[in-house]
Amino acid sequence: MTTMRIMAVASFCAATAVLAGCDRAGSAKEPSQTETATTRPSLAVSVAPPPAQVSTGRTDVKHDPCSELPDAAVSSAGFDPSTRARADQIHDSYAFIGCTFAHKEQIRGQLLTTSNLTVSSTNITLDEFRAREGANARAIKINGRDAITYQKNNAEACYITMTGPDGTIDVGKSVNGAFTNEPPCQRIDEIAKTIEESLNGK
Repeated sequence: MTTMRIMAVASFCAATAVLAGCDRAGSAKEPSQTETATTRPSLAVSVAPPPAQVSTGRTDVKHDPCSELPDAAVSSAGFDPSTRARADQIHDSYAFIGCTFAHKEQIRGQLLTTSNLTVSSTNITLDEFRAREGANARAIKINGRDAITYQKNNAEACYITMTGPDGTIDVGKSVNGAFTNEPPCQRIDEIAKTIEESLNGK
């Protein structure tokens, strides 16, 4: 996970500490082994299972982009599925379960990472994201889903957060300004639409 993403996620600690949690009584049943086997895609790179969650007061995050986001969707978004790596953030009152992917280019004879994609499922609501981002957030739709897009001031990263199976799906694209002039928000809408299509209506 990029430093910018870690800082953004960590900032939720203070912002969400006093918010009321969700009732666990209505949480969905665990999928059977047969259901899991038939819904999980075959991936070129395997990853470890997500860490245990301690997010008291909220329903645990069950959707895991790191094992459920198909390689084809990652490639379509412009990133290399072979760079798939876990990017989880577990806190006392919420969790981000997700994955990072790199886009690399030949620069001065070296294959270097020019941008990164981070996709996370989180049990933070879209309203909470709106409240945190304030005037930075712009309401949009991603394939019909309610969403916001935002960019931190002077940051080399751009985000779209949309409603998802656990609360929201957070899609972040960061760029390495030392190796590319690509704006952080370039293609972010198309990337988020590709990620949304992989949810299959969840």
